[in-house]
Amino acid sequence: MSSFTVATVNVNGIRAAAKQRSEENRGFLLWLEESGADVVLMQEVRADEKQTQQALEPALEAGWHLAQAPAAAKGRAGVGILSRTELKDVTVGFGHADLGEEIPEAREFDESGRYVEATVASGIERVGDVTVASLYLPSGSANTSKQDEKYRFLDAFAPFMHARAAQDTPTVIGGDWNICHRRADLKNWKTNRTKSGYLPDERAFLDHVLGVWPDEATQVGDAEDSGRNGNPAGDAGDFYGAVDYAVAERALQRLRDGAATQPQWFDVMRRLDPESMDVFSWWTYRGQAFDTNAGWRIDLQVATEQLMQRAQKAWVDKAAAYDLRWSDHSPVFVEYA
Repeated sequence: MSSFTVATVNVNGIRAAAKQRSEENRGFLLWLEESGADVVLMQEVRADEKQTQQALEPALEAGWHLAQAPAAAKGRAGVGILSRTELKDVTVGFGHADLGEEIPEAREFDESGRYVEATVASGIERVGDVTVASLYLPSGSANTSKQDEKYRFLDAFAPFMHARAAQDTPTVIGGDWNICHRRADLKNWKTNRTKSGYLPDERAFLDHVLGVWPDEATQVGDAEDSGRNGNPAGDAGDFYGAVDYAVAERALQRLRDGAATQPQWFDVMRRLDPESMDVFSWWTYRGQAFDTNAGWRIDLQVATEQLMQRAQKAWVDKAAAYDLRWSDHSPVFVEYA
C-alpha cells in the first residue's frame, strides 16, 4: 500500500531554522532529510525567494521542489511548500475565481505571504493528485489593529473553504491556524479566554467550518466556558478585541449559519485522536512552557473527506528537549494511505 506523508510546521524564520545550533541540534535541514515526509508545508518563512533558496540549498540540490509565497513586507510571514515530487498549478493567495469563487475581500491578503497551494501526486491508489496548501492565518492581538486583520481574514477565508470543498478535490490545508478550537487544545484555557487564539469568534469560525465534533454542542459560551461570572471575552458576535473592525455581512451570515452540521473539512489529528488533552504544537519561549507542556494546539492539517478517509495516523514531532528545538512550533505529521 502506498502512503503519502504530509508535515506542517511554522519554521519561525527559515534562515535561522536551517542553521546548526549545536552538535546535537543540527537544525531544519537534517530534520527534513530524516523526516520521512513527502510534503512539508512551511509557515513564517520570513525570507524572500532568493534567501529561502540559499537557506535550503542542500535540500534543493538533493531533489526537493519548492514553491513559495513571500510577504511583500520584508522579514514578515511567508509560506512555502517543499515536495519530494514536482509541484504543479502553484497558486499564491486564495479566493480567486479559478480557485472556486471570487472573493474580493481576500485581495487584501494576496501579497501578505499567508497562503500558497499546489498540486502534487500522492501515489495513493484511487486518489491520485491532491491539492496541498500552506496557511499562515494572522496571529492577531486583542485590542490592536492586528485583531481587526484577523477577523477580516476569517471573513474571507470561510467562504473560500466552502467553495473549495464544493469542487470535490482531495485537499489538505496545513498550517499555523493560530486558533485553538476546544478547551482540550490548550493547557491553560481559562486564563487565555481574552487572548487572541482563543477568542469566542475565532473558535466559532472553526465550529463553522469543522463542526463541533466530538462534542454534541459548541463549547463557545457553554456553562464551563462562561464560568460563574461569564466569559470575559463575551460571546460569538461580540468580536472581542477589535479596534476598528466593521462587522461584515459575511461574518453575520457565518454567525447565522452557526456550526457546521455536515462539515466538509476535518481536523485530521482530532478526528484520529478525539480524547487527547495534552497534545500541543506551540509553546511560548517564555518561562518553562515547553518543559511543563503548557502549550497550544494551533498547527493543524485540515482535510476534505477524500483525504480524511485515508488518514492512518497523526503525530506531533516534539523535540526531546528545549535546546533541541529549531522553532517554537513542532511539526505536525499525518500519514495518508
